[in-house]
Amino acid sequence: GYAVVEAIRADANLGGANLRGANLRGANLGGANLRGANLGGAYLGGANLRGAYLGGANLRGAYLENTKFSDDVIA
Repeated sequence: GYAVVEAIRADANLGGANLRGANLRGANLGGANLRGANLGGAYLGGANLRGAYLGGANLRGAYLENTKFSDDVIA
């Protein structure tokens, strides 16, 4: 089955985490470290990723409608 993540600290260190297929709808991940994380197929609709670090993250197939990103989010 798919993981459902209900509460993650905004500044969480999730570098390299396997969040494949996770439900992160509306999650506040601003400032989180998601470098190299596997978010393939994850549901991120309405999530706040402003200031999050996503360099090398796998977003293939992720649902991103209404997701908020910073301009430099993949730096």
